[in-house]
Amino acid sequence: MITFKSSEAQQNFGMVMEHALAEGDVVIERYGAPRVAIINFKRYQRLLDAERELLRLRLQQASAAVTARAAHLSDAEIDQLIEEARNEVYEEGRQRVARDY
Repeated sequence: MITFKSSEAQQNFGMVMEHALAEGDVVIERYGAPRVAIINFKRYQRLLDAERELLRLRLQQASAAVTARAAHLSDAEIDQLIEEARNEVYEEGRQRVARDY
């Protein structure tokens, strides 16, 4: 991996891109802090695929856990949990709106 300042990357974008294609990842810094990475597109696709697979596995695990937990709940208990979840989502949205303004 190689690092460039943002000004260097702008002036030498072709070289930066060639480095990412041929030699590996490139990190672009701005004010001394990493801000952007330029990576080979095939690597990018593999990262996206891995992320999707991880999310799919987490969703399957969560689904199995919820199914196991819900198996012994009454309809009233399930309705109560649904209402609590709705209220939490509503409150999170309200706080997000208040924080953004």
